Amino acid sequence: MKEDNMSNVIHAEIERLGANATATHALNYWKKLSDACRLDGLEFDPLWDTSSSEKPPEASELPPHPLLNSKLRTTRTLITETPKLDAHVYRMFRSNFPIFSLTEISPPTLNSPLWRNVLTATSGTIEDFNFMTLLRNNVREMFWMTETSSSKVGLVPRAQFVMIELARCKEGYYDLGFRRVLRRFELKRAGDELRKCVSSSGGDGDGDGDGDG
Repeated sequence: MKEDNMSNVIHAEIERLGANATATHALNYWKKLSDACRLDGLEFDPLWDTSSSEKPPEASELPPHPLLNSKLRTTRTLITETPKLDAHVYRMFRSNFPIFSLTEISPPTLNSPLWRNVLTATSGTIEDFNFMTLLRNNVREMFWMTETSSSKVGLVPRAQFVMIELARCKEGYYDLGFRRVLRRFELKRAGDELRKCVSSSGGDGDGDGDGDG
């Protein structure tokens, strides 16, 4: 009986560590991608008056700009160990999936026999190729996690994540439109955190006066 209990504890701990590794990998990648997008935005995006209450202009309304919509850093985001390996894995992906859509991924399309063969072939090429991680099915979906909820993500093998995100980066999906969504998302998160801080620090209502005036 004691051995059974110990076995259950060990399996539970393995599951916990696996879940932590899955979340950590996805969060680390999201930070790297977000940082690259911010740097691209600072260098290439047209400026607008941030003090104005008006919305930023739509892309069609922006003045001509030679570097408009540039994705220099996001297209060069390193996902494997080296740029050479990134290029190799990307070619492997597109040679097998030349018309695979990256904008909105339907989970059933990730479970085909071809995918299984390709992922098996990455053994020894992609580190931890069969470990699980979290993939945003919609390329414009932001990534966030709390103790009770998260953004809309799917659970996929590491090699599949690497191939899809490499293609999204190299093919320019993280462009001006994505950066605007990211900017609004981060402003909202910052506002939510500020309101939370104000709410938790206020509410005593004691004030400094004695009320003798």
